[in-house]
Amino acid sequence: MAVRIIVSAADLDGLRRAAVAARGLADDARVEALVLRAGGAVYAPRAADVAEAAAVVGGLADVVVVYDGGEGPPQGDVWAAALAAAAGPAGGETPADAVFLVDAPAAREAAGRAAVALDAAAASMCDAVGLDAGGRLTVERAVYGGVANGTLAIGKSPAVCLFTPAQGEAGDGSSVPVEERGRVEAATPAVEVVGDEPVEKTVDLAGARIVVSVGRGLAAADDVAIVEPLVAALGAELGCSRPIAEDFKWLPKERLVGLTGTSVTADLYLAVGISGQVQHLTGIKGARIVAAVNNDPRAPIVRNADYVVRGDLYKVVPALVAALGGGA
Repeated sequence: MAVRIIVSAADLDGLRRAAVAARGLADDARVEALVLRAGGAVYAPRAADVAEAAAVVGGLADVVVVYDGGEGPPQGDVWAAALAAAAGPAGGETPADAVFLVDAPAAREAAGRAAVALDAAAASMCDAVGLDAGGRLTVERAVYGGVANGTLAIGKSPAVCLFTPAQGEAGDGSSVPVEERGRVEAATPAVEVVGDEPVEKTVDLAGARIVVSVGRGLAAADDVAIVEPLVAALGAELGCSRPIAEDFKWLPKERLVGLTGTSVTADLYLAVGISGQVQHLTGIKGARIVAAVNNDPRAPIVRNADYVVRGDLYKVVPALVAALGGGA
């Protein structure tokens, strides 16, 4: 019997990531992508419409199932109700073997609530999944705060897996059938929405294709300005390591990259003056290419980067800007 997997995410990249993981689990896997609509808009994943969400999983999902979460902005409990409904028997099918989501604040709540509703096993910080000889789902994930990787065998079905963000291969654009499943509501709403006030978002590290981050290699807060021309020349977002945001407060915490900040999935991640401690390396695992500017050959980032420029960042960064055609 084919493995049946429900995939869902807070954004389009996450939905693709979950669908790729599900499709690679078994040749005969049945992959159902869940879309939650609310107030006339697509909430999970955030998209213009259902067609946009379906296009992302073309060739990866067998069907897109759409649930209506009502008029107001849905909370994690409503999303969890949709996941539980999708994972249960539908149209004569057997219950799902697994539910795959991708890490995001709302997804964490939805994953936990869905696991309770389904009496399911749950695993977070998942990097990859597989099946062992006995047909059990295996999960590769970071353990001990990212110091090491471990493999767990989950003997209970269904399993709710919350994946780390990473870039997945794009769908092939083929058409995916769409099924409307009706409205879902949380049995006991945990949150009452009393108002809705838009918050201006100034940083999008998770969605940026190029991120340049700075660390303790900078000698002073004013020296962040040295890196800004490089950020502009690359069309990048500016990020930082934990000490810069939390200890020195040279940059706001929304620019923090790492286990306690944002996990990035950039095509290029450039670490300038960052030693690369475990919590930071955990946050950049999803980047395609990691490059570093560092003068310490023993720094962990040097051992973990794809490309390294050994040297003084105060000399290297202006040289990079000049090579990119930026600067005065």
